[in-house]
Formats: sequence, structure tokens, C-alpha cells
Amino acid sequence: MTPRDFAILAQEAYTASPDIGKADSASRAIVRQTAAGLVVAFPGTDNAAGFVADLDAIPMAVAGAGDVHRGFWLAWQAISVDVLAAINGRPVTLVGHSLGAAMAIMAAVEMMISGIRPTAVYGFEPPRVSPGCSVRALLSPVPMWLYRNGGDLVPNLPIGWKHPGALEFIGTPALPNLEDHRIAQVIFALQAHATSP
Repeated sequence: MTPRDFAILAQEAYTASPDIGKADSASRAIVRQTAAGLVVAFPGTDNAAGFVADLDAIPMAVAGAGDVHRGFWLAWQAISVDVLAAINGRPVTLVGHSLGAAMAIMAAVEMMISGIRPTAVYGFEPPRVSPGCSVRALLSPVPMWLYRNGGDLVPNLPIGWKHPGALEFIGTPALPNLEDHRIAQVIFALQAHATSP
């Protein structure tokens, strides 16, 4: 599967009935069996609960991971037991867009603390998840692809915090804007990125 295929699953997580969690919450996911194996995909912010999670940018200490974004961690914790039960120890790729990318990263954090390495993490327009480098160190064995499209500002937030891996830039560099943040725009940019020489 290509990064675009995983982005399409992140898009589906917005509209499909959630397999885990409730449709009107920040904490929900879909579970899909794909050509690449098991995938859990998390949608981004599309309701008030998501905005609350995004704005709860207070560092929270997590044993084995250091400080993380409290809103993202708590959103993940609300469905962690059910997600891990659905994975049931099988190899899994974690996917998400925006808040969903942060939740995919938080899922990888919990799995690594438990001694289980995810197959990969695909994060599209991920916000930063930690004020320090401890999450990056913990997740260094995990294949991770994080994408920023054009002039999207979300991957720059919270200011001064860190991503758990390097961002890959796609799309056309632009002035800061929110249009580049939309998952449909990300999918379009990934298609163009895949076909560029």
C-alpha cells in the first residue's frame, strides 16, 4: 500500500461508523484488514470534543515516555483498551490525520511501552506531541511517515514542541493556510508526490 492509500483510510475514519468509540467523540477509530495487514485509523478534529483535546496542550508525564500532550493522551486513553483488544497482539499499522495522527502516535507510544512494536505509523498533518525528545527516542525503532502539506500550520503546533520523527513535505509550498490541512488536499498532494520525477 502507498502513503496515499493510508491517507484514504484516514479520510474514511471521518465518515465511516466507528468500530471503536463513539461518532460524536474525539476518541474513535476504524479497524480494517488491508493488503498491508491490519490497520487502525483515527480521524482528526471534526467536533467540539476534538477541539477540547487539541487545546489541552499541557505536558503530562507518562511513565516510559516522558511528557506528552495531555489532550492527545487522554483522547487515546479513552479507547486504548478497546483498540489494543482489536489488535490482539497482531502486527498493525496506525494511521491518522491531524488529531488522529496524534492519536496514532499515542497508540504507538503505549504499544512500545508495553514491548509491542507497531508495523508502522502514518501521520498526515500531525500536530506536535511532546515538549521534549523522549517520545522520539521511544518510537525510534518504529517506521514512521509524517506528512505536512503545503502551508498547513497544524504541524507547527504547539509552538516549540517536538515531532516523534521527521516531517516529509508534500504539495506546493504556500503561505500559511488551513486549506492545505484538509485530508482531501493531502490525498491530492500525495498523488502528485507519487507521480513526480
